Amino acid sequence: MALADYISDNFPTIKAQLNWSDSISLPIIVAKAVELYGVTSESDATDLTKLHALGDVAVWRQALNDIALDYSFSADGASFSRNQAVTNIRDNLADAENKAIAYLPAYQMTVHYTDQNPDWTDE
Repeated sequence: MALADYISDNFPTIKAQLNWSDSISLPIIVAKAVELYGVTSESDATDLTKLHALGDVAVWRQALNDIALDYSFSADGASFSRNQAVTNIRDNLADAENKAIAYLPAYQMTVHYTDQNPDWTDE
């Protein structure tokens, strides 16, 4: 399944609400996911679990970017609050980043060996 299809199948409400098109918006999101993956084309991304996790991150980053200029306001005695959408998207982005942390380029783990337990052996 192509990543654009994965996004369409798993994020239909976000795609519709933010008016993402198959010809413009999805290729941009796919390109960002492929870049996070560290390859030059989607066909080079052979680990689907990794690609989908990074695709989720790219989706929520794009969604946050798309609503970044939305603001809350009051008019004619009515209040229009858009802060909830920003909060929800930030929460979803944080969740996606946590699930994809091992695949993100900034993730690094260093293991140091110390012999603080001399009774342990390498047998």
